[in-house]
Amino acid sequence: MPNVSKIRGRNFLFIVMLGVILILAVLLVWNLMGNKGETKNSAEGAAAASSSSAPSGSGQPSSASSSSATGRGDHKCDVPVASDKAFSGEAPSDYQFKTSTVGIVYPVSASAGPTYTPAVVGYCFAHNPAGAAMAAVQITAIGGDSRASEAEMKELLSASAGEGFHISVAEPVQNTRVAGYEIEQYSPEQAKVGVVALVTPKGGGEQQALKVTIPVVWENDDWKVDVKPSTLKPVLVTRVPGQVFKANGAKN
Repeated sequence: MPNVSKIRGRNFLFIVMLGVILILAVLLVWNLMGNKGETKNSAEGAAAASSSSAPSGSGQPSSASSSSATGRGDHKCDVPVASDKAFSGEAPSDYQFKTSTVGIVYPVSASAGPTYTPAVVGYCFAHNPAGAAMAAVQITAIGGDSRASEAEMKELLSASAGEGFHISVAEPVQNTRVAGYEIEQYSPEQAKVGVVALVTPKGGGEQQALKVTIPVVWENDDWKVDVKPSTLKPVLVTRVPGQVFKANGAKN
């Protein structure tokens, strides 16, 4: 009998130890599987965070970061022009005013241009007299805008115009607004636009109308200034231009 009791006691102890071992094994496997799941989730979370913070466009730089360095870049201009507007120099009816850092108020148009403005300078103008005029208007207004990069400004010039951009004004001005323009010459390849601005001399005085005539050429599917900018000089005028931008906004 004592021997039987000893045997039963040993068997019971063996069973208990086996059960403990099985429980520990299950816990070990469970912990390992749990850690793998957490590692996977952490990796997926990190990948998701990385992809959400990366620039869009399959690794390409965003337009905001690249535009200020490259100007128009590889953006293709394709501004639609209705057949009855192909040779129209009438001011666009949808213009809105912007203000450059040098204080010049000037119009822009969704129909005549600029239709693409990645940073400070706008590009892509309609291939007609009105588009040529809007290109000349912008060139006049932002010539001294300190926010624009050299690359942006260079994109406004034709290949033969040289580099640098500044329109000389006889004295500092204030309350300057582009008031209108005249189409002096036009062909689909080149044009001359007389841009008229109303200027109040700094310190007060009588408001004056100044005109600067800007030659532009159709190059790389856009209008670009075709003269060394430093040679552009404003002159006093007394006649109202043929096309007028009203101070209170567009005609419609």
